[in-house]
Amino acid sequence: MKRPLSYPALVLLAWLLSAPAGCFSEPGAGAGETIEWVAGHAEGLRLARETGRPALLFFTADWCGPCVEMKKHIWSERRVVDASRKLVAIYLDVDKEPAILAEYKIRGIPAVVFLSPQGERVGLFSGERSAANMARQMDSLAAKFQR
Repeated sequence: MKRPLSYPALVLLAWLLSAPAGCFSEPGAGAGETIEWVAGHAEGLRLARETGRPALLFFTADWCGPCVEMKKHIWSERRVVDASRKLVAIYLDVDKEPAILAEYKIRGIPAVVFLSPQGERVGLFSGERSAANMARQMDSLAAKFQR
């Protein structure tokens, strides 16, 4: 007969299972080797206008499997993190801001929308879902709005 796990072992297991995957950092998690996400649509647009940087909107939810894959395999890549420094990266949890999907006519998640510093929609992430493609599109957006 197997022995049940002890309380300390259960606590350790729960902590390990709840740890974030890869280098992805939720909004407000601090700087470092991760994308510095701005939580909230209004705050992100304000920051883009003030800094003159274009914005990237990442529409996501905790329950979305492909969103989790993007967090693990795209947003954590060094070249994507580097490209994000030229933009305002806005993290939109569709469960917390559901009306935002209709505003941008988003039909499914994950979705990435690119905005000018003034908040005008200038593109949608397309093509191969890879870190190289994401970094390329982010760099292209940033180059369009360099001062």
